[in-house]
Amino acid sequence: MTLLDVPFADVRGDTLRWSLAPIEVTPLAYQTVDLGTGLTVTLSVLGASHQVVVRRHDRPLLHETIACGLTESAPLPAAHAEGGYSLGSHVATLEPDELAERASELVERLRGRTDAVVAHFPGDPNAVTALALEELGEWQITWSTWHTYPQTGEIVATVTSYRPEEVERV
Repeated sequence: MTLLDVPFADVRGDTLRWSLAPIEVTPLAYQTVDLGTGLTVTLSVLGASHQVVVRRHDRPLLHETIACGLTESAPLPAAHAEGGYSLGSHVATLEPDELAERASELVERLRGRTDAVVAHFPGDPNAVTALALEELGEWQITWSTWHTYPQTGEIVATVTSYRPEEVERV
């Protein structure tokens, strides 16, 4: 787990934007996972947002960025499928005690995993951004992300599946 050295920005789940365009960002924390066969996945925390980049032999195949303040991007959809890419998102609003419990469970579940990155902000242990690979294979990669917003009691969760071979042929 990474304690970020930046203050938590007062953002909300409904301000998240989504883009598949290659956007250059400097992550606050990241984990790169080598899947073999030349595939790597970089899971990056951008604050209360994230970016995932899938590469084959250092050539980017996919950029998924979900963040506040992205220009020329779409609101985070509940569902999107195109080619070999599929995204689902859900926003849950919880009472403060339940949010704290869920954030704690998330951090504990991902602790020590080399295929995940978990970051929290100083001043509020329940302000967490986490990403984890869920299923890996040569033909499909699945990852999940969680963004907690204690000030609004929200947890924004996403699940993405990506089939690199199918998308390359499209």
